[in-house]
Amino acid sequence: MTDTLYRKLQEHLDRLPIGFPATPSGADIDVLRIMYEPYEAEIALNLTPEPVTAEILAGKMYTAKDELFESLENMAKRGLLMRIRIEGVPRYALVPYIVGSYEFQLNRITRDYNRAHNRLMAESMGMEVFSGKTSQFRILPVERSLEGNQAVLPHETIREYIKNAKKIAAVDCLCRLKAEKMGKGCGHPLRVCLSLNEFADYYLEADMPAEEISSEKALQILDECEKLGLVAHTQNAGDDIYYICNCCKCGCGIMGAVNMFGLHSQISSSTYVAKTDKRLCTGCQTCLDRCIFSARSIENGVAKVKKSKCLGCGLCKTTCPSGAITMEKREESRLPDVPADVQEMYDRIQIDKGKPVRILSLKTIKEGLKS
Repeated sequence: MTDTLYRKLQEHLDRLPIGFPATPSGADIDVLRIMYEPYEAEIALNLTPEPVTAEILAGKMYTAKDELFESLENMAKRGLLMRIRIEGVPRYALVPYIVGSYEFQLNRITRDYNRAHNRLMAESMGMEVFSGKTSQFRILPVERSLEGNQAVLPHETIREYIKNAKKIAAVDCLCRLKAEKMGKGCGHPLRVCLSLNEFADYYLEADMPAEEISSEKALQILDECEKLGLVAHTQNAGDDIYYICNCCKCGCGIMGAVNMFGLHSQISSSTYVAKTDKRLCTGCQTCLDRCIFSARSIENGVAKVKKSKCLGCGLCKTTCPSGAITMEKREESRLPDVPADVQEMYDRIQIDKGKPVRILSLKTIKEGLKS
């Protein structure tokens, strides 16, 4: 009976633009069984990306409101749904697995969950995340690497996202935490993922390993991550973004997959690409160590850039001792096509994959509930 319930939940989640495909080994069911108690799976089956109050959901499920409210709040704390408050009233919505409930599992990382998740990614979820024309992820260039460039696009000024955020939370990196739990930690700092506005509220209220920080502290984190050679990435949208991650290839699932499987074209690059001045390059190989995308090589004593692998993070430029590297705007045919906001990103992915259920961005939800 419970297998049937979890299969229904898998099929329910798979209707979203970023779905939850079945696996040959049953890893998908194993993940759901670890995450959701049977009653919670029933609740999730009755949720959609359109947020509802506990009262409305109780009527739909023919159950007591108070009991359901307690379960919904518990599920919110455990990252199994999205809770958003409008004028103080909590509403609950279904979220995809990635980016979504998986990233909210910071308090529940166990060896059993890790093993099931890794099998899920290898068998089906990895292809789900990286398939389609529109990527969920976008590389943010180090702003120091763009000094001197004319007309830097607003969506690439990472510091503006920080300065304009109403609330910021520094959150432990799930990927590195997961690796540490498996005895494979890389030593890079944990609390360097930045959640903004409603996402910050969510992490803080759920008592996850997170802390509210000032914009000044967030900018310090960005500077420290740059020194360590961590790449900043966010949602593939020009506005209304929820998070900024600072990633390494050793622990990050996204960056690791890009390198391992050559998926450079499946993540949106920045507008810029690195270029080396042969006259100034000394062949010191500093840029090779800084590039996590394997876009660098040394030929005849000079650093070369493979443009198809360079995602424009700018980390090589900021540490080039001879000043041989510049960041130049890509050719028009290779410029990233960045959706205007998160809702447009989700809508493009839905069209790409032909999925029946629309994911709603937090901005769309707020505007809809207030209208």
